[in-house]
Order: sequence, then C-alpha cells, then structure tokens
Amino acid sequence: METLEVLAEIETINYRIREAGRERLELVERFNRELRDLIRDFEDTNDTFRVYVNLTKRLERIARRVEKAHGENLLDYTEQFDKALAVLKKRRFGAATKELDRIPVLGLLSAQRRLFDEYKKSYAVLRTRCDDVAAQIRKQSAYYESLKKVEVGLFDEFIILNDKIAAYNDGAGTFLETFFKTASLQDVLKISLDASYHPELGFPRPQNYEDANKLLSFVVSEGFGSILLNQFLECARFSNNKLSHFVRDPQIFRQILERNVVWLEALNDIKRQGTLNIFTDEAGVSLAAKIPRIIGFMSKMRAPVDLLTVLREVQKLVSSGRYEKLRAAGFIEREHLTTVQRGAHIDELNILRNTGAILAEKIKELPDPRVVEQELA
Repeated sequence: METLEVLAEIETINYRIREAGRERLELVERFNRELRDLIRDFEDTNDTFRVYVNLTKRLERIARRVEKAHGENLLDYTEQFDKALAVLKKRRFGAATKELDRIPVLGLLSAQRRLFDEYKKSYAVLRTRCDDVAAQIRKQSAYYESLKKVEVGLFDEFIILNDKIAAYNDGAGTFLETFFKTASLQDVLKISLDASYHPELGFPRPQNYEDANKLLSFVVSEGFGSILLNQFLECARFSNNKLSHFVRDPQIFRQILERNVVWLEALNDIKRQGTLNIFTDEAGVSLAAKIPRIIGFMSKMRAPVDLLTVLREVQKLVSSGRYEKLRAAGFIEREHLTTVQRGAHIDELNILRNTGAILAEKIKELPDPRVVEQELA
C-alpha cells in the first residue's frame, strides 16, 4: 500500500473510532478479549470440578460487569454480548464466538495502530531516501568539481610511482629473505629484536620481549649463534636423545623454543610479512616519518643501492608536496575525469537532482508521523 493510501485508511479508521467513541470501543474490546480468553480456557479444560467452578465464576463476573456497563449506558453491542454469555453458559463455544464476530467495530483500535506503524515506517524510508539522495548530490558535486583541478598527467605519473613502489617492496622482501637465510642466527635475532621496537619498519614482534631476550641468551650460551635460523627450527623436530648431543637440557630448549616459535616462524617467512614495505595509500605525513627510519635501517644492513634510491625518490616527492597530488589521483577513476571533460557529469547530476526534487515533494505532501499520532482518534 502506498504511503498516501495508508494515510487515507488511517483517516477512515479514525472516523469510525470517533463515531463509535474511543472509550466505549475500548470497553467493547476489553469484554471481547476477556470472553474469547474464557472460551479458549473452557475448550482447553480437562473438566475437573475445580477448574470448571473457577471458569464458571469468571463467566458470572463478566456477565455482572456487562450488565452494569449496560445499565450505565457505557457499552454498545450489549445484545451480542448477552447472547454470547447465554450460549457460553451452555458451553456452546462455536455459537458464542459467532455472536462476538457479529460486532462490527472489533479490531478497529489494533488496525489503527498497525496502519500508523506502517505509515511511520514508510515515512521514515522516504525521508532516508530523500536525505541519501541529497547527500549523494553534495558528494558527487564536490567530487566532480575536484576533478576539474586534476592534471591529466598525474594518472600516468601515479601508475609509474605505484609500479616503482611495488618493485621496491618485492626487492626489500627478497633482500631480507636472503639475509635471514644466510646470516647467523645470533645476528638475525639481534637485528629483528632491535627492529621490532620500531613499528614503522614492520618487523614481526615477539609475543613477549622477556622470552625473546632469554632465547637470544640461550642461543649464545648453547653455541647456536653461528647456525642458520631454519636449522635452529629444524632442531625442534629432534628427539630428546638427539637433542642431548647439542644442548645440556633438551626440556629447557623446548620450553624456550615453544615460547618464541611463532615469532621465529614469522622471521623465517619474512618476505610475506610486508617488512620495510611502503604503500601509495599511506598519507604523506606517515611516509615522512617512516621512510628515513627505513633508509637508516637498510643502510646499516648494506641493502642494494636501487632500493635506497626508490625510498629517497618517494621521500623527495613527499617533502615537495607532489606525493599527495599523485596519491589523490590514485583515488580517482580515470573515466570520471573524461566524463567531466566531456560535460557528461552534468546529466548525471541533473538526474540525481530531479530524483531529489520528486522525493522532496512527496515528503511535503505527507504530515509528520508525530502530527498523525496526535490526531489519532
């Protein structure tokens, strides 16, 4: 049902409720509900004497209240209630229900509430759509306006920068992987432990620094310092008998290894950790602080010159302000720029504005749900 149709239906219901009188209607509804509950209880009873007596007493109480309300001229449709009570005393439940069903105003109050809830929900949906379209118009207008200031050459320059950074990330990962596979375990642990204190480097962090330092001390004291990382991890597969040839206490070895194994496995798979990587979706202020730290670290490790060159090029772009322009181009769809250059975006915005105007007119036609609620009969 359309929103206006719901509103018209509410008005029809309101008229019938005013005509019947709300208080009188509420009384009719109350007696109807009580009698139907009683009918259900009679039908469900197992006919024990006590239950039957209790139900009969309830029936008598309702009959007295109906008679009193009728005497005070507060109750409509007394005839139907009297007939329902009479046949219910004979336990003719179907006949009692049929008499109640003859009351034409039953369900008006619940129908009124149901229709109002439907109207309120429909109004809210329409209001949300209207607000969403208005927000979309503002967003698209600002977006297309910003495209007018974009240099076409930025797109190609951004693609080149993105490819260069991707190549650097791959090269940095390969460099670290090679280093970790050939360097002594002692050097790998010292370098990784020191680097993990600087989050911008992206090194795996040990779960517990105290355990990591104990591991380093153990490696040095037990003579494992000169072996490779993957060889040390292989030792975990040795039996205690075989381990006893390499360490004084295999149990202590296993305890220390177990506390650090996640960290060690991450170091052994360093290329997949994204360590020393940079990305074009990072803000310039972030890279301004991050790149010098990476350059300093990689220089100490004597990384290939081409990797350091890329980092310095990006650093220069950041400091000049050019990087943010390139980064902004990365968030733009190139075909959108073509759309603006052709002026085709105007048609798109006009369609949105027309939709927004239609929705706004619909909202104007409809009263606020709070007003409708106040006018409910």
